[in-house]
Amino acid sequence: MPRSSSSLHWLTLAVLLPLLVLGVLAWLGVQAQVKAAWSSAREEAKAAGRYAEETMTRELTAAVETTPLFPDPPVPGEASAADAVLDGNNLTVMRKLREDPQAGISPAGLPRRILAGFRVFDASGDPADAKILLGLATGDAASVLTPLVFAKVGESPQNWSHGEQARALLKQHPEIDSTGKWISDDDETWWLASDGKKLRFIHHAAFVQALGNAGKHLPPWANLLLSIHGRKAAGNRTDHEVMESLPVRFGEDLLLEITAAQPLMIEANARQQGRWTLALLGFAVVISSGSLGFIHRAAERERRLNAMKSDFVASVSHELRAPVASIRLMADALNAGKIEPHTVSEFHRLISREGARLTTLIENVLDFARIEQGRKLWHFEETDLAAVIRETVNLMEPLAAEKSITLVFPKPLPSLVANVDPGAIQQALVNLLDNAIKFSPAGSQVEVMLAKISTHWEIQIADHGPGIPPAEHARIFEKFHRLGSELRRETQGTGIGLSLVKAVAEAHGGRVALASAPGEGTIFTLIGPIDPIGRIEPIL
Repeated sequence: MPRSSSSLHWLTLAVLLPLLVLGVLAWLGVQAQVKAAWSSAREEAKAAGRYAEETMTRELTAAVETTPLFPDPPVPGEASAADAVLDGNNLTVMRKLREDPQAGISPAGLPRRILAGFRVFDASGDPADAKILLGLATGDAASVLTPLVFAKVGESPQNWSHGEQARALLKQHPEIDSTGKWISDDDETWWLASDGKKLRFIHHAAFVQALGNAGKHLPPWANLLLSIHGRKAAGNRTDHEVMESLPVRFGEDLLLEITAAQPLMIEANARQQGRWTLALLGFAVVISSGSLGFIHRAAERERRLNAMKSDFVASVSHELRAPVASIRLMADALNAGKIEPHTVSEFHRLISREGARLTTLIENVLDFARIEQGRKLWHFEETDLAAVIRETVNLMEPLAAEKSITLVFPKPLPSLVANVDPGAIQQALVNLLDNAIKFSPAGSQVEVMLAKISTHWEIQIADHGPGIPPAEHARIFEKFHRLGSELRRETQGTGIGLSLVKAVAEAHGGRVALASAPGEGTIFTLIGPIDPIGRIEPIL
């Protein structure tokens, strides 16, 4: 592996490995942030749980109501003289019986006080007597007559219905005593405590209200649950993690739980920061990868260019060495006088040809260097392109004749005047014709055409050589580029001819087009404007 390529691989590793490490550290950092967020949420749940438990205890203590207990059905009492009072019409005596806490129970099982109060109100219709009767019916003299009292006076205390529900629940749970117990009935939660004479209770609506007040200061991600004997009493039971659990100091087996109902809210900030961090790392990876790719491409291009330059130097050395050696051998032979008189003129012709070949090669190299450095001077003038073509063809005919190739162009060639640099155009045509002659088989023709298309001129050179593969079309005009190794061994050249042709075309505001396929020959078309406007002369 070349040293530069190995260095690039180490550079890639040196850039991407730290980014990979940073990516792993960022991921671990996000996990640590998520863990810290959950730890903070548990602390928050602990504080919220204490507040909720204290509020719940306070609210439940304040929500306790009391209702009297009475036998239903009634239990008959002992007969007494007070029963005769109830049968009479003396309201004064009845009022005294109504106020007597020792009045007892009648043989019908009803409190004598409420019976007396009922008779007094029925006789007097006095609102004061109605109020007393209502107090007896909902107090110590409560009985199965209480609903009739409500109907009689036209009034029913608001909490009496809760008391009725509580007494009904007490019948279903006779085990309830004065210590109290939490019970659930038809998705309602009650607390009941009975000493046999009075029933203390917390009805479901008060329980739900207490739960709502306890949950007012929960974190937005939390949900408050209450369970009794391990079963849900209120709130929405979920499978979310329980963050805090503590008993409520009211009754027994009442457990308050705070769950993570919205776990994504707990992790939101940490996840968001993680996404930003990973996005920045991803951006860094993309930028670094793009930069490394650019460096790789630049290094590969530099390597390829250096290889082309090496080939160019080798090609130029070979191209210079051959004609110089030929000229030197023939000159030495002429100086030695060892040449037959009839072959002297042939040696002179060969020396002239090799000298012209050297001149063309050196001019190409020098012009290419000037163009590369921006020092090339262009001399535009009104020029007859037909004359330039005829002169160039005459110049290249001896070379073509050596390979038995015929240069063909229309005769007479129509005149076409354009504003061009005639020397540069001729140099481009020489390179194109030289290529066509190199690659054309013996006995074939190379056609040269001149045409005017609208405001442009076109010079077309077509050969019947092996053609150029499509994959080479984009690179054929690159500097130092030559066709594949087989052609490179069989043909001469430096690899700058077509690059020079392209530079000449672009300097005239035009272009050079290529049409070729393997086995179908090649057509190069030099295109330029009749009168190039806005040319930019190079700076010396």
